[in-house]
Amino acid sequence: MEDTSDRKKLAIFNLISELSGIISSSLSIGTVFLLMVSEIRKLIGYSRASLLLFNEKENNLLIFALDTEMNTIMKKGVKAPVEGTSAGWAITNNTPWINRDLAELAFPLDKKLRDEGIRSTISIPLVHDKILGVFNLDSTEPEQYSEKDLQILLPVAKHISIALENALLFQAISREKKEWERTFDSITDMVWIEDRKQKVIRANHTLLKKVGLSAIDIVGRSCDEIFSRIGIAVRESACAGTIASNRQSFCELKGTGGSIFNFWAYPLTDEEGRLYAVVHYLKDVSSQKGLEQQLIRSDRLASLGTLVAGIAHEINNPLGIIAGYSEALIERAGDKRLRDIAEFEDFPEYLETIHNEIFRCKDILSSLLDFARPSSGIYREININELIKEVILLVNHRAKRLNHYIELKLNDDLPRIHADPGSLRQLFMNIIMNSMYFTPERGSIIIMTEMSTGIRGKKFLGDIPTVTVSISDTGAGIPAELVGKVFDPFFTTKPVGEGTGLGLSICHKIVEDHSGSINLVSEEGKGTTFSIRLPAQLRL
Repeated sequence: MEDTSDRKKLAIFNLISELSGIISSSLSIGTVFLLMVSEIRKLIGYSRASLLLFNEKENNLLIFALDTEMNTIMKKGVKAPVEGTSAGWAITNNTPWINRDLAELAFPLDKKLRDEGIRSTISIPLVHDKILGVFNLDSTEPEQYSEKDLQILLPVAKHISIALENALLFQAISREKKEWERTFDSITDMVWIEDRKQKVIRANHTLLKKVGLSAIDIVGRSCDEIFSRIGIAVRESACAGTIASNRQSFCELKGTGGSIFNFWAYPLTDEEGRLYAVVHYLKDVSSQKGLEQQLIRSDRLASLGTLVAGIAHEINNPLGIIAGYSEALIERAGDKRLRDIAEFEDFPEYLETIHNEIFRCKDILSSLLDFARPSSGIYREININELIKEVILLVNHRAKRLNHYIELKLNDDLPRIHADPGSLRQLFMNIIMNSMYFTPERGSIIIMTEMSTGIRGKKFLGDIPTVTVSISDTGAGIPAELVGKVFDPFFTTKPVGEGTGLGLSICHKIVEDHSGSINLVSEEGKGTTFSIRLPAQLRL
């Protein structure tokens, strides 16, 4: 008898040791459960073993793990009530419960167990700092379980509780990790994390797509290489300030093709405040900056228009008087008696210069008035291709003189647009003449029309069909630092006396009056392309 007791104690000890090893080897409660019950079966028989989780909020039990060959409706994921069940009583009272024979029901809802052929059960509450659930063994044989089985199952329950808490904790951490990863990867701007040596630890999908690397390949890459792949030339570390000061930093970076990026660096610190990594956040703000510049330019043009209208009228009157007197003096300067005076010899030339400069001033004032004056033309439906052909007839003579080749690529299927034909002639004339000026002899000017969408004008809230007119040249191009200024009033790169700096400003105003948009792309030494987008079939 003593030998039997010792053997049983040794078996329980071995079982507990085995269970400790199982818990240490896995964080999967499903795996742990199956390994545990296979060991338990060596000492205690069962027809069904189950692990139920306690949901305090809903006050029910969820079948979390199951080991049985029975045909049962009590499958994994099924919920069971606490009230009216023996498993629920064990949870509520934190005390094991043994159903010796379900022929006599102590709990009404245990009838479902009996209906499935279960005759005896044992339920052990699982507790570790708080109630976690219940461990059940069911048998189709009556009187299968007794208090002696508790000597084995109570120590086992403690290990199951530890394994269950570890697994639930790991599950929660894994769930939070996945949520963090989904959030990180769903950010549409470029985000990556670097260590103190500025080597990439992790990057989101947006950055991976931008640089053309996989999540594995990007790990260990340098900060400089990331910027280089994006097309940003950085002379010094963009996050050096963050690493040195342990504070967030911000800077604006310029990329190829005139793109602009906002860059933030955020320090990651441990409990003692020591920096161990840096979060980089890079946002392409080129479109935003372009819109800001367009709004500023529109506001500036509106204010300037009001100002110049008054000034131009005020200056025009005295200029007219001066021009009249200069003409009178030029006529008198033709008197032979005055020409015979040596000191008067240069006067006719001076007067001619004064007269010419007066009329140059009047031309500038006329441009200013055109700029400030609201469109008074008649809007009607026009064929944009035919209007462009009319403008080409007017500039063809100059193009031939400069040996320029003008190529038309006009889409014949374009819808008509509602516009002021006089203003559009002036618009296209200004841009084409500007292209001719900056294009050397034997250069090309290509004019193309096509359908597009995406205009968002002052009278529209969404994307609408538009007609796009592109005017490209093979000229000198515009330096990147000057591209943003070309539509500013009085800005010109022409020599003094050859340009007023109002031509493109007037073009911008004409396009704006037609609820359209005008943009340019230029590369120094290769040429410039102006793109004018006008709403199709618009009624103003």
